[in-house]
Amino acid sequence: MNKLQLSLVAIAMMTTAMSADITSKNFGGTASLFYGTSDAGDNDFFDKKGAYGNVGINLNGAANVGSCDTCVTLNYGVTGVSTMGLENTLVSNTWVGQTAHNDGINDGVWIDTLNLAFHPLDGISNTTLVLGRQALDTPMVFTETWNIAKNTYDAAVAVNNDIVDTTLVGAWVGRTNGIDILKGGFANPVVGQGVVRTDGISDNAFHRFLTDEGAYAFGAVTKLIPTVTAQAWYYIAPSAAKTAWLQADTEYAGFGLGAQYVYNDVDGNADTGSGYAVKLGYNYEGLGLSAAYSSMDDKLTTAANLGGTQSKLYTEAWWGYGQVSQADTDSFNVTATYSAADIADLGVYYTNADHATAADFSEIAVTAGKDLGNLNLTAAYINTDIDSPNTDAVNEVQVYATYTF
Repeated sequence: MNKLQLSLVAIAMMTTAMSADITSKNFGGTASLFYGTSDAGDNDFFDKKGAYGNVGINLNGAANVGSCDTCVTLNYGVTGVSTMGLENTLVSNTWVGQTAHNDGINDGVWIDTLNLAFHPLDGISNTTLVLGRQALDTPMVFTETWNIAKNTYDAAVAVNNDIVDTTLVGAWVGRTNGIDILKGGFANPVVGQGVVRTDGISDNAFHRFLTDEGAYAFGAVTKLIPTVTAQAWYYIAPSAAKTAWLQADTEYAGFGLGAQYVYNDVDGNADTGSGYAVKLGYNYEGLGLSAAYSSMDDKLTTAANLGGTQSKLYTEAWWGYGQVSQADTDSFNVTATYSAADIADLGVYYTNADHATAADFSEIAVTAGKDLGNLNLTAAYINTDIDSPNTDAVNEVQVYATYTF
């Protein structure tokens, strides 16, 4: 049913485009090279066995459809990833879930964005409707941006701003090329944290989202209280689960304070689960400091992205996703960032996750990044320690190069 619904949306989009004038609004993209190397197990730094890498290219743009400049917008984007044969010489794995065969790893090319955004005429309503493949950004369903390729969703999203300083959101999500969390994830040959699936050009690897009926999301974000941004979200996966997320953040004179609450009600489970997080931060002239604490109870199913690996919890690790959002876990995170003008953007991150029934986790990450015109260069060192017998700490070095055009 979801495939039929997507096909109907695609046909409607193509029919609209063919029968109307199209005026290009903007066009651009990125070209990236990501590389990582690890000393896990008996691997040595920079050896092929413990290294992973990709080249990625994203092209995206938007166009006005029809004679009205603001009524309908066509948004489109294409992503391609490749090892360029590096798996035969320098790396053994990739950042995204690519299909391997006897001669190496298949390249992947897919449409990551294709939607129509309908904007009302002035004076009718402040509502926008987006139909098709798109990026999403909600606390429990979102597009993750750490990877060389982003996960996206086939969805219908309505956004309304009729209430002053308030945004109302309603969405149906049918498919994704991220993880199907209710199926326990998917086989992925990635050393790192790969979330994006790609099976080559002919199969975009988009699959059902949570249930065969998809899932629904409803949210409200408001700034009616001065200096406070409050949000409430509710997610329904029919005959599977219900999840709620509450959050409030405020900032005054450089100090920031935030609180989060997550709630799970999974069909078939006798008990519901919940968790919370709090954060205190301070920013002054390029310096950012923050400390956060979170606690998930033993009945919680997950506080992580329902279509990926990260969470929006304040305590989320820089690289070791999926630890702080587990059930029966207390975690804390301390972060320090500094933007040194004309030198580099620096960051130090420490995360600790204390699991009641699993090995405890700790991570230290140090990053340095620099913009050179349209080129961004970033390097990261990560030390991960799983407190388990016969398990040594793992060190990783990552290098990111992204050119924006």
